[in-house]
Amino acid sequence: MNITMEYIWLGLYQVFAFFIQGVAGFGCTVLSAPFHSDVLGPTVGTAYATLLCMPTLIFIGVKEIKNVAWKDLGKILIVCAPGVILGNILLKQVDANYAKVAIGAVVTFIALMNIYKTIIAPLVLKKEFVEDAPDTKAKKAIRYVALAVGGIVHGAFTIGGPLMTVYTLSAVKEKEKFRNTMTWVWIVLNAYNSLNHYRSGYYTPEMWSAFTIGLPLALIGLLIGMKCLSKINKITFLRVVYVVLLIVGGNMFISSVQAIM
Repeated sequence: MNITMEYIWLGLYQVFAFFIQGVAGFGCTVLSAPFHSDVLGPTVGTAYATLLCMPTLIFIGVKEIKNVAWKDLGKILIVCAPGVILGNILLKQVDANYAKVAIGAVVTFIALMNIYKTIIAPLVLKKEFVEDAPDTKAKKAIRYVALAVGGIVHGAFTIGGPLMTVYTLSAVKEKEKFRNTMTWVWIVLNAYNSLNHYRSGYYTPEMWSAFTIGLPLALIGLLIGMKCLSKINKITFLRVVYVVLLIVGGNMFISSVQAIM
């Protein structure tokens, strides 16, 4: 096993990324994407992030199997499946810097959209934050589009979580059940992605070195996050997460555009 400081720093970052995963049920690969893409490259980095999730996901999934919205899980998988397959094909064809631009743009867009909803609208514009606003056909259509596009993004870069949650947040209101349902979404989709990554030769010695260092640190972050879930105010937590996403995604997008130019 080749141990480098880059792999150690990448592993230490997983404590924070998987803390978010333990609380919210998504976010670890999105938060990690700029770092594992820089250290390992977009393809091997995506394989690293996908495989790193699996032990932690299975741990939560089995532990909380009785508290899952199975009907909604089925809908999510059916809508996402074609996109995941397409995303796997795109991963093999996208240039490294262009891949980073795509990742950064998606993360930045998601962050800005949710910063407006959770920070600017209620705190600056003084609009009441209402989670259970009246539903419309347009909103339903947007949710299903987000779910389909999220499948493509997840298949390509393993960061479709924030887009998929646009649908799941409206369907599963209880935060523990929401996290557990999303966990099973990732178990199924990431198992498929991991198989394709293995077939494509992305499981390199460098990936295994980074994985060996990162796994125990990811488990530490996950356990802390699970313990804190019942103690964290949901809206405050979401505000912090989306600001972090904006910083990470914006930096990746700008630096990658500069590299291309």
